[in-house]
Amino acid sequence: MKKCFYIIIVFCIGLTACTKTGGAAADEDIHQVDPGDDILPVITITRPIDNQVYVSGDSIIVEGNATDNKSMYKGKVLLTNDVSGNKVAEQYFETHFLQTLNFRVAYKATVTAPTDFTMSTEFEDHGLNISTKTLKIKVNP
Repeated sequence: MKKCFYIIIVFCIGLTACTKTGGAAADEDIHQVDPGDDILPVITITRPIDNQVYVSGDSIIVEGNATDNKSMYKGKVLLTNDVSGNKVAEQYFETHFLQTLNFRVAYKATVTAPTDFTMSTEFEDHGLNISTKTLKIKVNP
């Protein structure tokens, strides 16, 4: 049992070392580009809706999914305060085999003056096809 445990530990350390020391070449090994994939991923935002208005103290919940005809590679969801330019919530995703990637990001908004926020999503597939979707949100005190 101990021997099996040590073999697993050595294997995991070997995997970590390979991905951290390879630089750009390691990324190429991980991201197998599919030149035959020319269809963009489709992003669906189920909530919030564009120009939705919240009240300070409400939670802004961003939900949706990204789908691809073959498989997704990576994506991100960002919520930015338009006044300060600060990213107030962000979530990054990476997958190499899923055709549908569901996402959910939450942020409890607290403001003292009416504030606009921008929610932006970006997803990429293995054909290097990138889709984006952006919407605006307002939070009132």
